Amino acid sequence: MSATDYAHISTSELVQKFADTAKRTGSVFGPNKEKLTQTPQRQALVQEMQALGEELRNRKPIAELRKLFEDEDPDVRGWAGPQFGSVDSEWADATVDGLFHKLTTHEVLAWRRRILRRPSQSPALGKMSVAQLVDCFVDACERCYGTTRFLSGAEGGGPSMRAHNRVSGDIYAAAKELNRRGELRALVPLLKHPLITVRERAAAYSLPVATEPATAALNEIAAAHTFPEFLAADRTLQYWRKGEYCAFPDDPQRIRI
Repeated sequence: MSATDYAHISTSELVQKFADTAKRTGSVFGPNKEKLTQTPQRQALVQEMQALGEELRNRKPIAELRKLFEDEDPDVRGWAGPQFGSVDSEWADATVDGLFHKLTTHEVLAWRRRILRRPSQSPALGKMSVAQLVDCFVDACERCYGTTRFLSGAEGGGPSMRAHNRVSGDIYAAAKELNRRGELRALVPLLKHPLITVRERAAAYSLPVATEPATAALNEIAAAHTFPEFLAADRTLQYWRKGEYCAFPDDPQRIRI
């Protein structure tokens, strides 16, 4: 059928037909790759999906489309995310990011809200306890992890460098305050943290005070080839081996290691 043929179908029926046809058509995100076999039947289904998508884009029923973004079937979400970005870009982008990272659309939206919010400035870093500074460091690392995974369409497209740089600054500020107090060793337990960004940043900042375990953690991360953390770990190790590593370059009393 063409988009014109769907003009007289109600929106609720159109959304249901989109979901049913998506399940039959399959997507690269679905578990049954046999559905992707290029046959005349699948080509006809793809054309039908495109026509259904065109009609729904013309109508822009955002509430109904969000039901498709939330559908438990990955084939439905796999067709809805790419098709409806022009109608509801935030939810569509979150749907696609969720499919890549095996998260629900709502989980990705929650990540985005957390990444883009400004953290509480109370108490100020200088008045935090060491434990609070470590918690602040971990929170910022977790948000930094999210900037490279869950902001594909936010703030201009692609991982948001503005958000990434801001959150990286939060990590740096917490580490710098720990360094000012001579408490960088408080980061060493984080070398076993389950999140790779926390491990990579903790290892980078604890290199001068816990060289052996920090180096081991960085080598493990560099070997894992998880982007982008493996690049940062490899770069840190290169500077360290050349004696050119400096964790706090804006410190007027800095010493190159």
